[in-house]
Amino acid sequence: MIARCLLAIVCPALAVAQQAPAFEVASIKAHPGEITFSADPRIKGSQVVGTALTLVDLLTYAYSLRYDQIDGAPAWARSEHYDLVAKGPGDQPPTLAQAREMMQTLLAERFHLQTHRETRDVPSYALVVAKGGHKLKPSTDPTGGGHTRGTANGMHTETTRGTTDALASQLSNSAGRPVVNRTGLDGYWAFTFDWIPANRPVTGESDAPSMFTAIQEQLGLKLEPVKAPFNMLIVDRAERPSQN
Repeated sequence: MIARCLLAIVCPALAVAQQAPAFEVASIKAHPGEITFSADPRIKGSQVVGTALTLVDLLTYAYSLRYDQIDGAPAWARSEHYDLVAKGPGDQPPTLAQAREMMQTLLAERFHLQTHRETRDVPSYALVVAKGGHKLKPSTDPTGGGHTRGTANGMHTETTRGTTDALASQLSNSAGRPVVNRTGLDGYWAFTFDWIPANRPVTGESDAPSMFTAIQEQLGLKLEPVKAPFNMLIVDRAERPSQN
């Protein structure tokens, strides 16, 4: 009898502990009309909202991945856009980690999403130190960071306290391939460079160099083509969500 009572108390508690985090209520609807702008998921109070997002957009948010780390998604998952409004439990804003976990649950429920992980050798770039040595300066700013903004000439990156790992991750978004850090440069650095992303053509209207030239001339680093192992999210199943 005592054992049965203990199980009655413990088992429901285990079930609650093992239950996946989920939004209290959520709406995913096809974006009406033309796509004139889109907004990545963002936390607004107790809600997570997004505008004109594809399933692949939502996957990058939910699993904290780059687009080149997702494979197997159907064509519509990259071309059909949805508006999202989802409320977390309670009235407090969820943390980013909580929002991502709840997003994973939502995608499984509404898109019947099934995935698995694989490590694959994929065409990549290695960020290395160029001949002549790097031009990064040791950071003297204990609380600084960095930012990148668009300019009339292309992109301007200014960092007062950054790592080469973070630089490689940033370049991955513009290089057309993943970038792996092989500089061997640890610690925090300060640097500035002006560049044009690899996925944007260089025109006569801009005097900024391509990212490959800018990295070498302004930072003393270099991007070399390699094959490197990367963690991939493979989409095994995905269905269009029913309207709600």
